[in-house]
Amino acid sequence: MEAKLKTQKYLKILILLIIGSFSYSCVESLSDTTTSTANPTIGITYPKTNDTIIVGKNPIYYTASDGSGGQGLSHFELFINGVYVQKASVNTDGTNPAIYITVDSTMIGKTIKYYLIVYNKQGKLKISSVQENIYIKDKPPTAPTNLFASFTTASNVTLIWNDNSANEKGFELWRKDIGTAGVIDYRRIKTLTENTISTTDIGLSSFSAYYYKIRSFNSSGYSAFSDEVSPASSTGGPWNLRAEGIGDNLIRLTWTDFVPNENGFILEKMDTYTSSFKQLKVLAANTVTYDDVENIIAGATYTYRIQYFTTNYKSPYSNVASAATAASSISAPKLTATGRIGTTGMQFTWEVPSSAKSYDVEIEWSTDGINFSNIDTIAGDTTAPPPPYTHTKADTRTINRYRIRLVISSTSNTYSPYSNVIGPL
Repeated sequence: MEAKLKTQKYLKILILLIIGSFSYSCVESLSDTTTSTANPTIGITYPKTNDTIIVGKNPIYYTASDGSGGQGLSHFELFINGVYVQKASVNTDGTNPAIYITVDSTMIGKTIKYYLIVYNKQGKLKISSVQENIYIKDKPPTAPTNLFASFTTASNVTLIWNDNSANEKGFELWRKDIGTAGVIDYRRIKTLTENTISTTDIGLSSFSAYYYKIRSFNSSGYSAFSDEVSPASSTGGPWNLRAEGIGDNLIRLTWTDFVPNENGFILEKMDTYTSSFKQLKVLAANTVTYDDVENIIAGATYTYRIQYFTTNYKSPYSNVASAATAASSISAPKLTATGRIGTTGMQFTWEVPSSAKSYDVEIEWSTDGINFSNIDTIAGDTTAPPPPYTHTKADTRTINRYRIRLVISSTSNTYSPYSNVIGPL
């Protein structure tokens, strides 16, 4: 009897041990469901091995997500050529951030390799596959603008345009003919060298109408075409009259003096109330710029035209040019050099007045400190200081200087005053 009781006691203890072990197993299983043991995942779709990117900002296209049961992703790290470059945190709404590979012109013709590391909120990570042999080429040039065509003889058309890029290798001039033989569609008639801003099309017929457009190119491709122009609709010669609203109280006018023997110029301004032009100023020969401050108010648009005169002749009028002043006073940005690039290039940044709410930044370069040309226009950031800007296309035989201004509105030609000039270091 005693042996039977002992046996029953041992059976009860064994059953309790089995139940306790099962309960502990269940608790562990429940706990595991709140903690992810899986790593995040990441895959890169562009740029991949053997792809090509251009100078500037190149977006990385990728997919990434946390492992099953995880608390979400935390941030990403970008490594280029084995070197840590930047950290990009996940957006506040939980979406993945935009990540860019940014390269300057010193890298043209070279290759890089890169990879991304993604981290989740529990500190687990995943390294993407390494993308190698990424070739860097120059970005295509900016399109030329303000193409102007005018008959300078009965059979010759002179064309002039603005060269808006610093990296073109040349230009292509295209022409369309409409005459007795019908329409001959656009075809390339000339290839011109870099930095060209004018040419002459000769041997034309008085029985045909001609239309022109031009584009720039480099080893990376072609710019967009300029606007189409025809000398039949262009009067007054290749004036290239341009108006710019500077701040809230000045309109600056510039034009091309293409006449060798004028006595002077007659500048006219459109009357706001009658929409008719009235004489504003008679200017001396060889003048190419004028600042209008007469009755200029903030947030208004003004329109101008110009003609030259000699002892016994008044020319046809130029093109009409308009610009608007800023709605409120705006001061000039401040430019600061941050370093030299090689023997000729420069790196710089700038400060923008707090009154500027929406703008682009126009960057200009000069080799003589007097004549400046646009080398780039970039989107402004109203919430953060700009990263250092690098320019390397400079000439060791010259003194390279830089200035900037804010583009308040490109459609109404409204700008801030120019910044200070910097350079050389």
